[in-house]
Amino acid sequence: MLKTAGTKTAFSKEEQRQQKRLAVLQIGARLFSERGFDRTSLDDIATELKVSKRTLYYYISSKDEILFECSQLAFEYLDTAMQDAERANVERPPLDRLKAFFRLYAQVLSNDFGACLVRCQNDVLSQESRAVLHEGYKKVDFAIRQLLKEGIEDGSISPCDPKLTAAAMFGAFNWLPYWHRDGSQDSYSEIAEQFLTTFLDGLTQRN
Repeated sequence: MLKTAGTKTAFSKEEQRQQKRLAVLQIGARLFSERGFDRTSLDDIATELKVSKRTLYYYISSKDEILFECSQLAFEYLDTAMQDAERANVERPPLDRLKAFFRLYAQVLSNDFGACLVRCQNDVLSQESRAVLHEGYKKVDFAIRQLLKEGIEDGSISPCDPKLTAAAMFGAFNWLPYWHRDGSQDSYSEIAEQFLTTFLDGLTQRN
């Protein structure tokens, strides 16, 4: 059965519904990441939740809706990560803010929603839904390009093509949920540090 976390506070029916809906999305995100979107059915999600398929339709209308909402939640986490990185490092150089963002980005990828975002292709969704998600990608990409540009201007980052550098960094981090699927948040953080060292310090041995 669908369960919500125990609390002494009485939840309204709508709050309970939203919590149970979140449980559906969490299971959907995990199964999509583990099995793939095409190989996961609503029956699979219902079985995992120990409810009937009919019950699922009280919380979602389709499998596509689950994927879209999971992706939206991942972008909400990313938006929070960007804001946290900025607030915590507002007086620091762009390079430090870039590092802070990618450390938080690794944490987002360690949860089911973040993994679902990078592991599941959204071309199965409607054009309208894809357009919404595309705006989410653009916002994150633009923010990183801006940090790279600012770092080049103040001398904290070596001259580079911000577009290609941002693509390379996201490409590396986005592979984490593929080959490190059973990792904890701590292990993702450790790998993030290794990635940042490689990208920002380079591979050349300095004398």
